[in-house]
Amino acid sequence: MEVIIVRHGRPVIDRRTDGTVADPVLDEHGGWQAERVSSWLAHEAIDAIVASPKTRAIDTVRPLADTLGVDIDIVADFDEIDRNASVYVPTDIWATHAQDLLDGLTEQRYADIGYDPPEVFTERVHTAWHDFVASRPGERVVVSCHGGTIREIIRAVLGDAAPSFHVKVEFASITRIRVEEHRSVLVSLNETGHFDADRIAMRGAMNTASTLDS
Repeated sequence: MEVIIVRHGRPVIDRRTDGTVADPVLDEHGGWQAERVSSWLAHEAIDAIVASPKTRAIDTVRPLADTLGVDIDIVADFDEIDRNASVYVPTDIWATHAQDLLDGLTEQRYADIGYDPPEVFTERVHTAWHDFVASRPGERVVVSCHGGTIREIIRAVLGDAAPSFHVKVEFASITRIRVEEHRSVLVSLNETGHFDADRIAMRGAMNTASTLDS
């Protein structure tokens, strides 16, 4: 089984004052990212699409699901560490717009900011990943989720090498994992070529080059 993991596109800032959980939609650029990654993956033989329950994860692969005529299945435990937070700020502007979140994390006040404790988050995602692998929903499956979730999935795959692993997962990037009978293999990480390339145009260029060579 090949698992194609997509981080959601860039969302808007969402600050709730009514006690509800922040669940932002994609911003304009995030919508463009969703269209690009979905258009890219539509050329692959996708058997199933899975997403976390957050709107930003679902909306990132909605264009792909609509193109392929495939339902999006929800896996609740692929949610991010902030699944109960009333504040969401895109991670690339935390330094200027999320001092409250930074303070809460630094002081380990996880419940106050709606975050799972790190060890709880790790166990949740690792268990969800192993259950997902065991269920094998298809030969090529897209999973749309979150930066922190993706890092934990990769740590589950790397096993003993995981403590030294850290990566910044880009919005709407692609990470590929090949699940074999007795192990899983990290094949690629943070693919972003789909933002600058088009598979139809690439195929035309390759066909032209092949004709010229012959």
